[in-house]
Amino acid sequence: MFILSQCLVAVATLLDLASFQFKSRKFILLCLFSSVLLTATHFFLLNKMSAALLMLIAATRYFYCIFNRSQWAMLGFMLLSCVAVALSWQDWLSGLALIATLIQTFASFRQRDVLLRLFMVLGTAFWISHNILVGSPVAVLMECLFLMSNLIGLFRFYVLPKDIKPAS
Repeated sequence: MFILSQCLVAVATLLDLASFQFKSRKFILLCLFSSVLLTATHFFLLNKMSAALLMLIAATRYFYCIFNRSQWAMLGFMLLSCVAVALSWQDWLSGLALIATLIQTFASFRQRDVLLRLFMVLGTAFWISHNILVGSPVAVLMECLFLMSNLIGLFRFYVLPKDIKPAS
């Protein structure tokens, strides 16, 4: 099951890499939705139920956020995440995954994609820590590449001067 879990998260990595190379918030969230479904399955295979449930909730959240960004829904997703972790608590790593999820939930509901990206950087740092401690090397790589892709997207869209176009 370990090898299968790592293969699934490798495919999720490709979707993560693509996600932040889009400027459109909708395309970012569609890629994240698909990636997170694979990552949830990966955590189920590793018997990390809190992380798996949080990923399923995150997939639902990303899909919802494509169409709506109600602050009440954000609070609902945060509460649902807290309940899921309370019911599936395994150890303190469940709490670390919850912190990462709450930050990324907040990010998903930001109106501006630059804020979505910045809060995702912080949430991703927590997921990197979680995945190192869980012992999933491909998930660590996935989150590191996700972070790099996000930072490259931030640079391309918000740091480069407007009159300089990146090479295609």
